Amino acid sequence: MAVFLILGVRDYKRMFAFSTVEHMGIIFTAIGLGVPAASAAAMAQIVTHSVTKSFCFLAAGSALLAVQTRDIASVRGLVWSSPLSAFALLLGGLAIGGAPPFAVFLSEFSIFRAGYGQRAYVITTAVVILIVVAFFGILYHVTHMVFGRPVKPRLERKPLPLSCRVSLLLAALPVVLLGVYVPSPLHQLLRLAAATLER
Repeated sequence: MAVFLILGVRDYKRMFAFSTVEHMGIIFTAIGLGVPAASAAAMAQIVTHSVTKSFCFLAAGSALLAVQTRDIASVRGLVWSSPLSAFALLLGGLAIGGAPPFAVFLSEFSIFRAGYGQRAYVITTAVVILIVVAFFGILYHVTHMVFGRPVKPRLERKPLPLSCRVSLLLAALPVVLLGVYVPSPLHQLLRLAAATLER
């Protein structure tokens, strides 16, 4: 249901909130497979979703600072009025949608692999299809906001506050790093957390 809410949403902060509902469905589906590999992937999804969603809301906040509205239809050509906000929104949309090489892609791919390994072909394929639909729904909204033709005269560029720029940079680091490398202590912690689901 969250996928269809994403398609029809009008508020870009709410769009990211609906994607959280979508991700909770993915996590519970993975846990429901009832195998250690899927449980470990579900724990990884919790971590990757949390760091990615934090970045997404910071990106949405930077866009709000730049354009003073959360209405998707009113935001067009953000790349001209606030390039950093535009880049952050685009990065957030790709990352939370599950594009490689970001953190969410790695955990979702692990869930797919566990599902097909368990021969849960129907439910896993359904999840894959819905994730793809959600991905294109998010990117549809984001690319129109970033690259669309402005409905009003082009706004004057406003630099974001230093605190906002630093926050975006710090929040982006784990989104990118966890997509290519999972530290051994974190990997072990996820295994321990997954083991509690099997008791």
